[in-house]
Amino acid sequence: MKRVFGWVEKLRTYLTEVRAELKKCAWPSRRELAGSTGVVLLTVALLGVFVGLSDTVLMWAIRLVLR
Repeated sequence: MKRVFGWVEKLRTYLTEVRAELKKCAWPSRRELAGSTGVVLLTVALLGVFVGLSDTVLMWAIRLVLR
């Protein structure tokens, strides 16, 4: 039983420290967050197009070589 209470106390201490650290964080404003999200979505879309085109070109080249 003592082990269980020790584990619960450690968890409580951990969560208290996490909360204290999160209060120290500088959180972005809604506008900054929206801008960053837009950049990430655009980058993912461009990377997806690049990978898709590269895959298509390489498949075409391999089929040409294997004929």
